[in-house]
Amino acid sequence: MTQKNIVLITTDQQSATMLSCSGNPDLHTPNMDSLAADGVRFEKAYAAQPLCIPQRCSWYTGLMPHQHGITFNVNDRELRSDTMMGQAFRDARFSTGYSGKWHINVPWQDKARHGFEWVNNIRCNGADAGIVPDFERFLREKGDDSFIFSASFNNPHNICEAARGGPFPDGNPGMVENMEQLPPLPRNFCIPEREPSVIREVQTMYRDRNYPTANWDETRWRLHRWFYCRITEILDRRIGELLQVLRESGHWEDTLIVFTSDHGDGNAHHQWNQKQVLYDEAARVPFILSRPGSSLGEVNDQQLVNTGIDLIPTLCGLAGIACPAQMSGHDWSDVLTDADLSPQRDHVVIETEFGTFGKPTGYLGRAVRTLRYKYMVYDRGENREFLVNMEDDPGETTNLAGITEHQQELDRHRTLLRDYILKTDDIFPADIIPAAVKSVADE
Repeated sequence: MTQKNIVLITTDQQSATMLSCSGNPDLHTPNMDSLAADGVRFEKAYAAQPLCIPQRCSWYTGLMPHQHGITFNVNDRELRSDTMMGQAFRDARFSTGYSGKWHINVPWQDKARHGFEWVNNIRCNGADAGIVPDFERFLREKGDDSFIFSASFNNPHNICEAARGGPFPDGNPGMVENMEQLPPLPRNFCIPEREPSVIREVQTMYRDRNYPTANWDETRWRLHRWFYCRITEILDRRIGELLQVLRESGHWEDTLIVFTSDHGDGNAHHQWNQKQVLYDEAARVPFILSRPGSSLGEVNDQQLVNTGIDLIPTLCGLAGIACPAQMSGHDWSDVLTDADLSPQRDHVVIETEFGTFGKPTGYLGRAVRTLRYKYMVYDRGENREFLVNMEDDPGETTNLAGITEHQQELDRHRTLLRDYILKTDDIFPADIIPAAVKSVADE
């Protein structure tokens, strides 16, 4: 396969539904939409863990969080991996460049380890304005080799600042002029009956800063949703500028673009802001493979993607280089030439550990997503298990765990998770998961 250049565009805290091409009528994202129009957008793509540092460490190592050892937001814990994304491309004689948010538990100065040789603008808040100029400079300085450039945007992470009252270091969204402009509350705004109790325990524990929503009325929640849309539109304009640089560089036709986000935001669904929970609004992310000028415009709703472990194999496949042998994720590059690819896996697992920066609670959760169902379980509290038929109830409003008609599916998903825990030496206690009540049938 002929080698292709790669531009990896990553964002922070952007739910899968925060694109106008996903059917969201409350925002306009023409530049992100253009990536989807020239490629394949996956509908069932999930983070390995819906939290910044664990997911980003998964992106760049190809390991699940419990495997690389970073299971909450912390800077001073060593990453358990010596194989990283940049190395694979550097060893294949690619020029490797990086600009923007880092949040990887390897010092950015340690280029020999992470493999990105051209690195600049490593910061969180305020990073976005520097990424496009850095891309221009990288293209001028890289030489004649094929390249990979990681454009790591911070927005729409500023929705965290919106919840706290500002400031907005990566672009001020302004103020709403007419309250009628506010998006409506989501259909699943209410807290589900028999929701795992640990979710609200954590929300109360960190209500002073992370989850300052206790006294919000419906208008304040709708204002939060308005801010999220406007901040995402600011990001979209930045991405448009990046794409324009690529067009003018002469590399438009020999470059492939991958777009994703580390996790989403509660965005008022289930009266939740922020991330960490296993609900789809936090855990499901955009994942687009784009071939500029192709007009593919495919939407894939049959493949289950784990963006944490699948990103490196997919980038290597797109670029036409060898993937490190120890990677367990799936290479999705074939979908650009075979839109009808048969389903490649029957489930993905999502991990979580609640906490605030550097201060974990030790509260663990896991989810198993199959094509039709989603099973969530936490290691403490009441109503620890939550089973949802995602076809009938995509808003995750009704807990089917404990309902006789759904016992077989509950048992099947319990078994999938127990098998995963044992196979991967996961830190989640397997004995938390109840034994099957009925025999487990194949899907």
